[in-house]
Amino acid sequence: MKKILILLSVFSFVPAFAQWEANVLDLTTNDLVYDAVTNKLYASIPSANGSNGNSIGIINIQTPTLENTVFIGSEPTVLCITDDGQYIYAGFSGSAIVRRFNIAAQTAGLQFALGSDSFLGQFYAADIEAVPGQPGAVAVSRKYTSVSPEFAGVAVYDEGVVRASVVNRSGGEISNQIEFKDSTTLFGYNNETTGFDFNRMAVNAGGVTLVGNYGNTPSGYNFSLDFTFAQDKAFFTNGSVVDATATPFISGTFANANGPVAYDYANNLACYASSQNESLTFKRYNPETFLLQDALAINGVFGNAKSIVTCGNGYYAFNTTDNKVVILHDTSLGIEVPIANGLKLYPNPASDIVKIDIANSLTIEKAAIFGSTGIKVYESKPDNKSINISNLSSGVYLVQLTDNNNNIYTKKIIKL
Repeated sequence: MKKILILLSVFSFVPAFAQWEANVLDLTTNDLVYDAVTNKLYASIPSANGSNGNSIGIINIQTPTLENTVFIGSEPTVLCITDDGQYIYAGFSGSAIVRRFNIAAQTAGLQFALGSDSFLGQFYAADIEAVPGQPGAVAVSRKYTSVSPEFAGVAVYDEGVVRASVVNRSGGEISNQIEFKDSTTLFGYNNETTGFDFNRMAVNAGGVTLVGNYGNTPSGYNFSLDFTFAQDKAFFTNGSVVDATATPFISGTFANANGPVAYDYANNLACYASSQNESLTFKRYNPETFLLQDALAINGVFGNAKSIVTCGNGYYAFNTTDNKVVILHDTSLGIEVPIANGLKLYPNPASDIVKIDIANSLTIEKAAIFGSTGIKVYESKPDNKSINISNLSSGVYLVQLTDNNNNIYTKKIIKL
C-alpha cells in the first residue's frame, strides 16, 4: 500500500518554496541503494516482510510501487552498488556470505563465504562497499556474532577470493563502518569500542593496510554512529563533519541533525533523515556554511530512519524502523519529462563528443552527467550543443539536460 502526501516547505535561507511530493510504502527493509541507469531503488527485504522476504526488492520511485522481488538469501542486511551499475552486493545476518545481484539480468549470482576463525567462528558482513572502478571487487567489514567486540577485520574480495592483507585487531584499529574515497583509499569508523577511531586505510592488489588512526574523531561516546563520504569529507549521523583532506579534523557540525545521511551531488547538499522522539524530519544542509537549507516534517511515519539515498535530481528515499519506505520529490528543482521536442543525443555509444539535437524554440541551459550510483561527474552549459565526454571512464552514464523552460530530460548513454 502507498500513501501520498503533497506538502510545502519554506526554504530557511533562500527566497523560494520547495514543493514536496511524499510517498510512503508499507515495506519492511534493511538497506537501500539507487541505480541511476535503471532509475530504480533496490532494497534488502528480510523474512519479516512475509512471502516475498529474503529478497532484493525493485522499487519504481516515480510510480511509486514495489515492482518485483528476487530471492537473494537468508536475511539480507547491508547493500552496496558498483559504480558502473553492474552489480549490487548484499550481506546477510542469516548466513556468513556475500552475494551478488546482476542489475541488468535482475538475477542473483555469485555468492562467497567470508571465512572464519578456528575458535571464534564464521565471519559475517557488518558493512560492505564496492571498490570504485572494479565491479568484481568488494571491501567487507567483517564481524563475529558470538563475541564482543564483534569486529573480525576489513578485507577485500575479488570475485569471492580474499586478498592477502587484512586489517584486523592485531594489525589495526576497529573499522565497523567503511566508505571509499577512491579505489586506493578506504575510511573506517569504530562505533563499537570507546576508542571511537576514524581510520584511513590503503587498498591495493595485495589487500588492505592501516595507514592512519585518529582516536575520538568525532568526539563523544558515539556507539552506532555511521557516516558517508563525499568531497573529501566524512558526514556523520550525529551531524559532525570530518575534513579528511589531510589529517582529519572536525570542520563543522550540522545543528539538530540526527539520523542517516546521504550526499546530494546534483545540488551539493548534505541530506539527513533526522529522528527525534520517534518523529521524522527530512533536512538538507549547506556543506560549506553548515546552515540548514530546508526541512520537511514527515507526517504519519514514526520510529527512526535506517538508511537514506539520493535518487537523481530532487528525489530522495529512506526507510524506517516502523517498516516504511519514504520517497520524496522536490518538484521545484524542475519537472522531469520524457525525451520529447525532437531531442536526440548522438552518437550513442560515443568515445569523445555527444551532440544534442533539440527543437529550435528551446535551448539547453545545463548538462549534467551522473554515474550509476548517482555521483555527478560532469556539469556545464553545452558548447555548440555538444558535450565532451572524452575524460570519462568507459561505462554507462545518465545525461540530465535542463532547457530554458526548466524542463529536465534524462537519457542513458554509453561511453566507449
